[in-house]
Amino acid sequence: MKNIICTIIFDGAALNRDEKIGGNIQSIKKLNIDGSLKSFISRQAVRHYLFNTLTKAYPDDWKPAKITGQGNVAQFDITQDDIFTSAELDTFGYMFTIENEMSITRKAPVGITKAISIGNYNQDMAFYVNHDLVNRANQQGIDITPNPFQREEHNSLYKLSFTIDTQIFGKDVWIVKNEPRYDNNELTVELAKSHIKIIKNVLKNGDYYEVKDANGVNSKTIGKIKIEKLSKDAYKITYELADDIKKKRIKQILESIKNGLVSHSSGEDNTIVPLFMIAGEVTVPSPIFHSYIDLMDKKIIGINDCLNNSWLVCNNQNNNNLKLFIYCAERLQVEFPKEEIIDDWNVFLNKIGL
Repeated sequence: MKNIICTIIFDGAALNRDEKIGGNIQSIKKLNIDGSLKSFISRQAVRHYLFNTLTKAYPDDWKPAKITGQGNVAQFDITQDDIFTSAELDTFGYMFTIENEMSITRKAPVGITKAISIGNYNQDMAFYVNHDLVNRANQQGIDITPNPFQREEHNSLYKLSFTIDTQIFGKDVWIVKNEPRYDNNELTVELAKSHIKIIKNVLKNGDYYEVKDANGVNSKTIGKIKIEKLSKDAYKITYELADDIKKKRIKQILESIKNGLVSHSSGEDNTIVPLFMIAGEVTVPSPIFHSYIDLMDKKIIGINDCLNNSWLVCNNQNNNNLKLFIYCAERLQVEFPKEEIIDDWNVFLNKIGL
């Protein structure tokens, strides 16, 4: 399986708030692009919306990873979870630091751009006050006055891209000082004297270790671990997730992006649902569609530029039958050579090995 990228255009409204202005004006995140003011949704916010959607859509497979503290910093606890047990750590990466000793960092296999508005922000602002609660309090004899506030508002179409690096997905590498110990179907890894990780349900199989999802020889293998001695004080531990679980997680991510992400901001429920989506398999994990795709008078432009990029994977050596999917809702328009493009989502997933 090669790397997978997709770019979407969706309808959104003030999905990412910024700091307050003047104490009671809730602002939105903004950028100045070529002299025009655009609103945007940060990568961190999109990451939150994607993970929140995955936990709701696939609760058995996606659960929040455990957290620990290092000083005043919250971080994922890799002594309790790893890419085998946590789809979140596998998908979004992590940094685990031990004060004055070491750190283990894993790049996120799923890359996310900012979601930047296509339309300009024209300083729209609305005035709000909760009259309902005040009236109910007054009816109970409680003397309360409204506390009005203002919010910047912007409704626009947004462009957002995702990249899935399949070479990193399902794989993790640690470098530790001491050799891991294997005993009684458990592998003990010492990250530091006060940070010990115990991996259970492990069976030694030649030069690697199989990790099972439960005790017993016939239980399902969820991954394997290889240990390599680099020097006297350095050991390389490589985690490799079982291929079927890896593909399942990637498919769930793509399904969530295509069908829409749950987004909640300032008490409002929204959805990041693609009105347009282009997805493809590429040799280099870079969001190549993002710079090309744009909207002009409700018409998607940039498709031909996307088709001419050499990173796209073809089914044969004649540079046709691209592994490329395009969807466009009725409210937008797009033109593309249908003989070269897949417009059936399930066919596309099958073509890329999912």
